[in-house]
Amino acid sequence: MSDHTNSLAFSVLHHYLKLFAEKQEPHLPLPSFPSQFKQVDISPFLSQAECIVLGKQPELKESNKLFSLFETIHQKNTETPFSYDFQPLSPNTIFPKKEENNTTLSVHWDKFINAINEIPKSHCDNPSLWLDHFDTAMQCFTCNLPSPYSDDISFYDFTKSVAAFVVALADQESNNAEPFLLIQGDFFGIQDFIFSGGSASNKGAAKILRGRSFQVSLFTELAALKILNVCKLPTTSQMMNAAGKFLIVAPNTEEVKNAIKQVQSELNQWFIKETYGLIGLGIAVQSAKCSDFEQNNYKELVKKLFQNLEEQKLKRLDLTDTTQSVQEVEYPNGVCEMNSFFPAQIGKERSVISEDQIKIGEMLSKKQRIIIADINADINHKYETQILKLPIFGFKVIFTNSREDTKEFGYPVKLLQIHRFWDFSLPKDTNAKIWNGYARRYINAYVPFDEEGKIITFEDIETQDKGQKALMTLKGDVDNLGTIFQEGIRSANIAKMAALSRQMNLFFSLWLPAYCAEQSQSMYTVFAGGDDFFLIGPWYSTQKVAHAMQQAFAHYVAENPKIHFSVGMVMSKSNIPVPRLGDLAKEALEKSKKIDTNKNAITIFNRSVKWEKWQFLLNLGDEIERLAKDYEISTAYIYSLIHFALQAENKENKIENSMWRSRFYYKTARYVVDKLKKEEKSTALNQIITSLGDKGIETYKGDFIIPIFNYFYQQRN
Repeated sequence: MSDHTNSLAFSVLHHYLKLFAEKQEPHLPLPSFPSQFKQVDISPFLSQAECIVLGKQPELKESNKLFSLFETIHQKNTETPFSYDFQPLSPNTIFPKKEENNTTLSVHWDKFINAINEIPKSHCDNPSLWLDHFDTAMQCFTCNLPSPYSDDISFYDFTKSVAAFVVALADQESNNAEPFLLIQGDFFGIQDFIFSGGSASNKGAAKILRGRSFQVSLFTELAALKILNVCKLPTTSQMMNAAGKFLIVAPNTEEVKNAIKQVQSELNQWFIKETYGLIGLGIAVQSAKCSDFEQNNYKELVKKLFQNLEEQKLKRLDLTDTTQSVQEVEYPNGVCEMNSFFPAQIGKERSVISEDQIKIGEMLSKKQRIIIADINADINHKYETQILKLPIFGFKVIFTNSREDTKEFGYPVKLLQIHRFWDFSLPKDTNAKIWNGYARRYINAYVPFDEEGKIITFEDIETQDKGQKALMTLKGDVDNLGTIFQEGIRSANIAKMAALSRQMNLFFSLWLPAYCAEQSQSMYTVFAGGDDFFLIGPWYSTQKVAHAMQQAFAHYVAENPKIHFSVGMVMSKSNIPVPRLGDLAKEALEKSKKIDTNKNAITIFNRSVKWEKWQFLLNLGDEIERLAKDYEISTAYIYSLIHFALQAENKENKIENSMWRSRFYYKTARYVVDKLKKEEKSTALNQIITSLGDKGIETYKGDFIIPIFNYFYQQRN
């Protein structure tokens, strides 16, 4: 990492902070920055970088409000009533509001200044490390502020984008005609890796799944870090990073291109050696001219980026080129009991990588921070640090915890042996502030713990809901995300693309875990980030969480009807092999996606319905339970409703099916109402016919079996 590139990036951020502070009346004070950071002249590159980031000549906007970018996606005319509060980043403050901002800018700015002082003083001796902390501080305190030239791009996303291009433009060795290299990374095999099985993979499944999910997130972060290091780029050059994907802006030089080739080869070899090709990273490199970023041309550039990345994913691990694809693997100690791909260690039943995954699963409940260091870094073991056995891409990964511990690492920090120091702690609730003095990575997931701090098992989770002991596995993702990025952004530019990626990721990686911690403590988020998520929880509570997510997401995207997600849910016992759960949930999600071209659906009990129906169907389940209790309705009668619902759905095919209503009326009168007291009969008949017949079977046809199934499962002992 070059001190010069760090200084360039810092100088850009400092420049815009100074402009913003001086624009306010009265002027706002600037934070106090470390003396180690020297400002350098960015004037030769700044104007050009601004044009590239915006896709046009900049025009100053006189606005102190940041409006929601989501509101304009696929929308031509909007009133833009949704704006953001001047509040530090938290799970709740990522949501736009219609009402007026109730926090003064000066109060918010004071919090920002204080935040800078919370960065560990010893970390100032490592410019790259300090800048990474500062980048998070900028995100936490300026992501809800408007940029100078656009009121739907945040101050944070704009300034970081400009910094990335200034660094690239400043490289004198860069190709004059095409000065930029856009480096994309995309992991493949993630789900195969997370859900791979072995003879004992269901023992402690919750812990191993959590470890694997976190490990995959680490792979993404560390691959991006390795590229930044070899290209001598600051953390601000990584414009996007979410759910196994990242984008880095680099200068187009022969040195950088050769470095990327070498990194790809090293990563391929690592994945083959350590994961036997179960997982890998495709790196796509796209050269670009300044004019490619102009608004008239930008859509074509994005199309090229997507195509290039898809091509790289098809060249899995580059087996015919530079990678040693044939491995001489022996299994003298048998296969790993957690993952049958890997050989077990001598005297153990597990592989090295599975052992690390279990350790990660344990550490995530005990530690809050992670150190990324050189292999040979002298890390103080006096305090309770935990080092992973398997280095990742040449980095030593160390778990640590409290602030007191971190002070002990001043020496390796000064020697530049520590590359990153990341906080991964989960917010305690949706109001919890994110900033605590350290760079943050959203790589942790919510997992329920017992009073002793141990991860609750799936066997325990399945007993949490009334009635049937069962789990519900939920898989979902945002509908048509590729189309949104390629075609949906109005007046598209790379800053908006970066902002959209970051904001989409925050909903699933920040808000969702916090919501589970606050409202659904028995839920387990296997992974959640980017645009997709995978949850396991009690069978009925998971349905409630799905609805809460859908409602919250609609608000998060400023009630834009064009942005939504679909989910698939599968009910099972806890002894079902985890890989099978993954497959079943995937199949259910695929069924949701096929409901129509718009998608926006949920599949459960092998039925696919639109979200707009979902709340009504859940409420009908409550209504069935009420009526059954009030009028002592038999199980046999309610079971017969399934037949009537399916008849109503297929009444066009058979004359017999069209008679469902008369048969429903007869059965209700004969087997329910006739048994009641005289004074109850009329009321009961009207209520049942209306609620179960008109509002249930007639309205929802075959989908009415969803609340019926829910009722039956809730009655089981």
